[in-house]
Amino acid sequence: MRLEGKRALITGAAGALGSVIAEALAAEGADVAGLDLNAEGLERTAATVRAHGRRAYSASADLTDFDAVQAAVGGVLDDWGGIDILLNGAGGGAVSFFHEMSYETWSTQIDRNLNSVFNVTRAVLPSMLDQESGRIINIASVAAIAGGRLVRGATAYAAAKAGVVGLTKALAIEVADRGITVNCLAPGAQGTGARDNDTPERREALLAQIPTRKLGEPQHLAQTVVFLAAPESENITGVILPLDGGHSI
Repeated sequence: MRLEGKRALITGAAGALGSVIAEALAAEGADVAGLDLNAEGLERTAATVRAHGRRAYSASADLTDFDAVQAAVGGVLDDWGGIDILLNGAGGGAVSFFHEMSYETWSTQIDRNLNSVFNVTRAVLPSMLDQESGRIINIASVAAIAGGRLVRGATAYAAAKAGVVGLTKALAIEVADRGITVNCLAPGAQGTGARDNDTPERREALLAQIPTRKLGEPQHLAQTVVFLAAPESENITGVILPLDGGHSI
């Protein structure tokens, strides 16, 4: 129960990774608020959190809408009085080769994967500064540091996630003396249900680019989030940690 009494906010909490992270935080004693567009998925995640005896809060909002995010986060703050852990986990990629890419595709990827992180962090950070403590954990991607070799045509996604890496480092410096840490995970391909649709050829091509020849386990990623949120990580900040089986080496 390393996170007993802590209050966590997770974006993308209805998704395959977000729901696993929410349960891992709840199992360590944290109350968990989920922020996602998928209201039905949020309620499933909330039920899992409550099953661990923790408080759950669900807020459905478009994370690319600054005002909507401010209102949703404001609801959590009004109800709970503060947020101790922020996990920016929402996002998603789109495959489009750069020479064919529309401006709409580009801007959508920047909105979903970078501007959303700004919107939520901007809404949460003032309360963390007031309480002089907090853990911000961003999820980027191996694409941000290895150029998206796992999926060709991921230029816009890689650029947005590289922005998350830059935001993490700069913000970590900005708030380091205020009791707030800011770190970033850069996962490679994860063994979520979406991978079940891979053909044997696609799976082999994927594993061939990963030195360990293993997909990431969502539970392992979730436990890494727990570690970065736990007391023993109080002096770790500005770290970009790949969880990619050596792909980015």
